[in-house]
Amino acid sequence: LHLHDYYSTLDGLNSPEEYMVRAKELGMTHLAQTNHGTLLGHREFQKAAKSAGIVPILGVEAYISPTDRFDRRSKNKRSDGTNVYNHLIILAQGETGIKTLQALNEKAWTEGFYNKPRIDMELLEDNNEGLIVLSGCLNSMLCKAIEAGNIQEAHNIALEFKRILGDRFYIEVQAHNPIPMNRALFEIADSNGIKPVVTSDCHYARKE
Repeated sequence: LHLHDYYSTLDGLNSPEEYMVRAKELGMTHLAQTNHGTLLGHREFQKAAKSAGIVPILGVEAYISPTDRFDRRSKNKRSDGTNVYNHLIILAQGETGIKTLQALNEKAWTEGFYNKPRIDMELLEDNNEGLIVLSGCLNSMLCKAIEAGNIQEAHNIALEFKRILGDRFYIEVQAHNPIPMNRALFEIADSNGIKPVVTSDCHYARKE
């Protein structure tokens, strides 16, 4: 389960404490926070998790450029029709991962910023020690390639992440995805020896 955007765009509704209460009710032991492009919520999330006896997994839903972080062409000027701001889930493993994540996010804001803080594959290749990366939601490079019918390109994207991260890269599958999308994601995972991971993209503690 990863929580989104209590601190950035209010894409999520509840406070960290409210999420922890619900996680305990559901018998969960770990909870991740992945705000859009920012690490701002980490400290409060970490404190709430510690108080509740939940293990916090600190991360970010990064924006990754399909070209490079210095590409500042607007979407309507891109002949290839690529999305300027693709999503990618990055999670920290321990202290090493936190330091790497902080360095990576700083580069996103200082070098890659174009309306949003962006990384690229070059930055990820140079800054990935202690990180786990999930391919991302329907707005990911992988899903966008599948959606466009570019299945070979989707395979190539997955293999490039695998080349950089090895077994620290996972294909992300979500229950609310269209069924054909999830089938394609599982096929890409199986074909390329990449483990899939099922996540719940959580924006509120309780449905009501």
